[in-house]
Amino acid sequence: MSKSTEVLGAETKSKIVACVRNNEGISRLKIAELTGLSNATVTRVVESLIKNDDILEEKGCKSMPRGRPRKLLYFKGHNKYIIGIDLGTTYIRGILSDYNAESIKEMEIVTDADRGVENVLEKLVYVVETLQNAKLVNKNSIKGIGIAVAGMITDMCGIIEYSPAFDWKNINLMLLLKNKLKLPFYYDNVSRLMALGEQCFGKGKDYKNFLVINVGYGIGAGIVINGNLYYGTNGITGELGHYPMKGDNLVRCTCGNFNCLSSYSSGDAIAKRALLKLNNGESSILNKISEKNSGVIDAELTARACAMGDKLSLGVFNDSMKYLGLSIAGMINIFNPEKVFIGGGVALAGPVFWNKLLKTIHNNLVYRDMASCNVEPVSYPRKSAIIGAVGLVLREALNFNL
Repeated sequence: MSKSTEVLGAETKSKIVACVRNNEGISRLKIAELTGLSNATVTRVVESLIKNDDILEEKGCKSMPRGRPRKLLYFKGHNKYIIGIDLGTTYIRGILSDYNAESIKEMEIVTDADRGVENVLEKLVYVVETLQNAKLVNKNSIKGIGIAVAGMITDMCGIIEYSPAFDWKNINLMLLLKNKLKLPFYYDNVSRLMALGEQCFGKGKDYKNFLVINVGYGIGAGIVINGNLYYGTNGITGELGHYPMKGDNLVRCTCGNFNCLSSYSSGDAIAKRALLKLNNGESSILNKISEKNSGVIDAELTARACAMGDKLSLGVFNDSMKYLGLSIAGMINIFNPEKVFIGGGVALAGPVFWNKLLKTIHNNLVYRDMASCNVEPVSYPRKSAIIGAVGLVLREALNFNL
């Protein structure tokens, strides 16, 4: 078989599998209608996908007014597995899941990001090997590893050009991990993978144009245009956290600048701004409630103080959400998406995050009808990045690249 024939065969298989995933319980005749493929091609390829690739299965029939009942096809994602990794600056989180993103086992360990790249990657390998050797599934049925990384990653060679959160520059994960991981592995920017996870498994399935905003230790965006992840010229896109803002210049962004959005609205900035106010002598319950947190004041603790009516914390959050809302409104004005999903640790703060944010967004849209672009939480609020890492491997599997 020639290379071009192989590629065409893989494209046809991918098209049919995608059609079945999006229309569970579909007949061969309907697949032909939706894909534009001939009935003969659909029948031949479906048989191969059932018998050889073991990725589709028949379950039940649909009665027809005339003729024989039509056999119904379903995506078979419960007998193949993926390891997903969220490589965060605080925790490394891992999941062993099937192709449907159903969790088999999960774990997390402290990252210790300040101990250097080699130490971090040793911990990543430990998480992978622990999940791989869990004896909960057939080891040979684990098909690959996906890794979500906070950093600017070039599309062509996978170099982490810069990760402000880790303080990494020019890190080649492929080179550093190729002899340490025994499975095919793939990695990409965490915010972009959050968008991919939304597209593969979440509410993003229903939209061709949407944004995912990741508000955690830093801030990033995943962009989907016409059903495809947007990578820009070389893959360094969605750096919303480094959108320049004009403000008070009190907090330095992890990249070193004072005028980034992340200096105002990231989890890191929220914590630093609360601490600045405390050091300036402002009254707050933060000092008292931080005693149970080893004296550490972070964004989560500040949100908790907001729920208790603490004026200092409420002021910090309101200012931070104002800047974030203005930036997201700007992105809506530029991209005109159907939907905006917001995730990340700070987005778990509840009303103190959402109320001011949504009001600011809607008050700054250039065109009234843009208000129809709903802004809502991601489908997997606590696992969005790790689900995206699973989606990265699934994408390769369903394109028959594994």
